[in-house]
Amino acid sequence: MQTDIGESLYPSRYYYHFYGSFVQRACLVTGLLFWICLFPATAYSKYQDTTDYLAELQQQARQKNLADERIWHLLLKYNKRFFGGMISEADGMEFFNSPQGKTDPESELQATLASFFVPLAEIAEGKEHPQCNFPARFKWLNQQLAFDPQHLQIQVCDRLDRWVTALDPVGVTLVFASYFMNNPASMFGHTLIRIDSRRTSSGNNLMNYGANYAAIPDTENGFLYALKGLIGSFQGRFAIFPYYTKVQEYNNWESRDLWEYELKFNQDQLNMMLLHLWELGGTYFDYYYFQENCSYHVLSLLEIANPNLRLKDSFFFSVIPADTVKIVMAQDELVKQVVYRPAVLNQMNHKRFKMIDDEKRILQGIINGEISPEGTTFGNLSTRSQALLLNAYMDYLQYQSMQEKSDKEIKIPHSVLLARSRLQVTDDENGEVTRFSNPPHQGHGTDRFRLGMGLNSHESFVELAYRPAYHDLMAKDVGYDKNSEIIFMDIKLRYYLESERLRLDQAKILSITSFNPYDPLFTKLSWRADLEIDTLRDHDCNYCNSFKSSYGKGISYRPDFFSPLLLFSFVDLKTEFSSHLKENYRLGGDVEVGAFYNLTENLRIKLAASYQVYILGENKRFFTSHFITRYALSQDLDLRLELNRYDHNNEGIFSVNYFF
Repeated sequence: MQTDIGESLYPSRYYYHFYGSFVQRACLVTGLLFWICLFPATAYSKYQDTTDYLAELQQQARQKNLADERIWHLLLKYNKRFFGGMISEADGMEFFNSPQGKTDPESELQATLASFFVPLAEIAEGKEHPQCNFPARFKWLNQQLAFDPQHLQIQVCDRLDRWVTALDPVGVTLVFASYFMNNPASMFGHTLIRIDSRRTSSGNNLMNYGANYAAIPDTENGFLYALKGLIGSFQGRFAIFPYYTKVQEYNNWESRDLWEYELKFNQDQLNMMLLHLWELGGTYFDYYYFQENCSYHVLSLLEIANPNLRLKDSFFFSVIPADTVKIVMAQDELVKQVVYRPAVLNQMNHKRFKMIDDEKRILQGIINGEISPEGTTFGNLSTRSQALLLNAYMDYLQYQSMQEKSDKEIKIPHSVLLARSRLQVTDDENGEVTRFSNPPHQGHGTDRFRLGMGLNSHESFVELAYRPAYHDLMAKDVGYDKNSEIIFMDIKLRYYLESERLRLDQAKILSITSFNPYDPLFTKLSWRADLEIDTLRDHDCNYCNSFKSSYGKGISYRPDFFSPLLLFSFVDLKTEFSSHLKENYRLGGDVEVGAFYNLTENLRIKLAASYQVYILGENKRFFTSHFITRYALSQDLDLRLELNRYDHNNEGIFSVNYFF
């Protein structure tokens, strides 16, 4: 019975096992088929939601006219074209998301929004997601459109986050490096910014980072460098670097004073500027020496931080570093303080200036190895004199070491260090930094307009002249290098009253003079170069032009006992081309001697005479002489009287010169 029951139960259990297994499999297959059918629909729905949301954002952007907003134009570097439309200054196409992005702000904005929705899986290996490439644009567009994170996946930007954390900005400082005549790119000075970090104390700014825009040169030839810089043949790029490296380069190697202008921005403004700086690191600009240069792009960074600043609007033809500093200083409550960082050479020369003749002689002896700090001659000096001499000597050793651009430790003799350690005298009695130059914002404007009346051997005339840059030796030198001049595109027109004729009298394309007054410690020749279109003044012709170039070396001397006087002498090589010359050219040279003398702070005189000899082409010899006096009514306005003699042609000019 049991067996029967058991036998009867067995088939029943088998049946249910088979049936249950069948049902489970059927359900599984059915479920799989369901999800296979449902997934495309779900994916499509999600895709459709994303597409609809993107279209909604793009429509909102059009309705709000975001592509016309000033901040969008600043972020993409858009400027108005002369004949209408817009064009970006950025020249690397990776800076844009739209193929038409360089000239179409609307197309670029729509493409930028679309790029934010690209799935991370579609980004090529080693590339950043557009949200991470363009964080400033993402931040601003998010502020305007309020992105919904349920429809737009916010990407994690590890590299950007580490970079921002490392910099950790709490402030920004505009830095002006003074003029350096031995480098065409630095003759007008240079500006950069320092990013002041929360991690460094205010007294340790050297450990902060700097941001610099500069050309990437492909030549060391000075003439080619200047030419390519004028026509935009170099790429200009932004770079981040430890600030102390630039201090070493400018302050020490090139002996340039640094002026640091600490600026006032809030934290959000600083963060926006930093995010935009990240964006700029991936592109380049055509570098133009006088327009899209270091100062121009630094100003654009400051405008990103605060779009209400319209710093670049003040410039049309040229952007000169000194002028950009003046514009920044003119803004209400933008500059918190100005800090001066003198060059090592200037510090040493200041100490030498305080020395009497005997102290200067002993310093020279120490440098030459003729006098020892442990000797009697040195030991008989007062404690103050000993400290002054040892400090100056250590400055000298530091300067010489820096000129070698060596990373090796400065070798200061043990005897010098020991002698200095015994002296209980501080370097500066008041602990204040002595200024050896004036800040650039105190100088005259770099543009100059000139109105003059004159008379030459033939007839009277009215003279009009304009010069966009930079500084001449007859102008007041506050805020400028008192031993050099740079004149660029100085155009002079004359209207002759008797003949009623208007003509180009002179066009100084570029004229540079660098005086290096004699120094027993540092022997360096003065030099000058000139390229211009000029009137053939020795040919008895008011209306004859020539193309001239010259280059010369010379010596100059500024007496210690009479610093208002500067004496100089030059030997120049000259070339001249004109259809009014015999054989259409002449080649020769000249010897010139002269002097500058400051009678008062506002009254300056120049006397010069030269003997010119041309031996190839037109053979000719003649004397020239010049007398110029300037009286400054203000920093930006002066009166000048010039008396010039060119062979048998004499002229006198009275002019009013306005700098702006």
